[in-house]
Amino acid sequence: MDGKAVTLMIRYKDAVGTWRRSTAARGANGRAKPGHAWVNGVAIKVENPTYDLRHTVDRKTVYMPAGKRGAEADARRVKLENTKSIVAQAVGNPDVEVIEKTDRATLKDTAAAYIRDAEGRNAQEAAGKARLVTVEFMSLMSRRKKFHVDQVVRDDFFFYHAALRARGCGDRTVSNGHERLASWLRFGGNDRKNIPPTPRYEDKLPTIYTSDQTRAMLAARNLYMHVCILLGLKCGLRDQELMHLEFRDLNWEARTLRVQAKGEWGFLPKAWEQRDIPIPDDLLEELRKWQKICEGQALVLGTKNRKPNTKLLRMLKRLVRGAGLNCGRCDSCRDLKECQEYTLHRFRRTYLTTLLRNGIDLRTVQAYAGHKDIASTMRYLTPASGPEAQTKLNAVKW
Repeated sequence: MDGKAVTLMIRYKDAVGTWRRSTAARGANGRAKPGHAWVNGVAIKVENPTYDLRHTVDRKTVYMPAGKRGAEADARRVKLENTKSIVAQAVGNPDVEVIEKTDRATLKDTAAAYIRDAEGRNAQEAAGKARLVTVEFMSLMSRRKKFHVDQVVRDDFFFYHAALRARGCGDRTVSNGHERLASWLRFGGNDRKNIPPTPRYEDKLPTIYTSDQTRAMLAARNLYMHVCILLGLKCGLRDQELMHLEFRDLNWEARTLRVQAKGEWGFLPKAWEQRDIPIPDDLLEELRKWQKICEGQALVLGTKNRKPNTKLLRMLKRLVRGAGLNCGRCDSCRDLKECQEYTLHRFRRTYLTTLLRNGIDLRTVQAYAGHKDIASTMRYLTPASGPEAQTKLNAVKW
């Protein structure tokens, strides 16, 4: 006969990266202590844990996923334990029929909880991506008449992949969408056996602008975009960092700009870290002139209404088209007359690649980029190409 006890377990990675499963620790009030495992008689804090319910079924120990929130997982434990107790009492009593009602998690409810969890951690970028993935996946599942987390199986992931590819999404986008979907469903308690491995994709070399392309864009005689392009090219700012940069972030004496949070706009730097970036002398002079033109404006690239400009990318596309720089080969050129080869983020890739090719060390470039790990910076250690590389190659004494 199966036991009635249900134990709340916590699954986590230890200091050397090995997955462990321990009993969840409890506080003095008897409640599950969030994110703490009971190890060798001591409650220890663990990172990014998930909870399981350990109990017996047909005399075998099984682990039932119970999500990432300790309080919710413990509530599920109590409910399951009560159910098992009632079933145990009814065994052998022919006058009692037990109808078990499972507490099934819906896709809609777990999606909302997952997004709230990201917002509660102030992971706004993750919350935004979660909204897109959950809405699209629930729409696809409604066609299959699936509305609960436990209904989702491996084939539904492949169905989602196919839908993304049908929309023209690349392999990297499919992989990123898969990871977000898997994270949501694990949060909702879906069995890991229903989640296939993350699809692989070709890790392409970062694309950068050529000197001819940057010269042509800067020659387009648009002073506003001239400043925008220089900030991306010579300071490596991300799109959101460009939008929220203020003149008060510029330190004229130290010749640096600071990337920092802007509470009034709801902007937080990626990885939650401020960073200072040196400004080349020629750009510093351009910014001095631009500040005089923008007298009374707080944002360096603000709109006429003194708000962050959310249309910088569209303005770049128009400048490129007006300068006759569209490649004419991509689908975007043919359908929208806006070349997909030109993006704001490509200036950042050009900046990082140029610094590394000119001998600035990895750690320094990592700090300027605001990368949390050096592996992200190492992606930009690409071989030099073009006339300069050819000249060096021709000079080699074979």
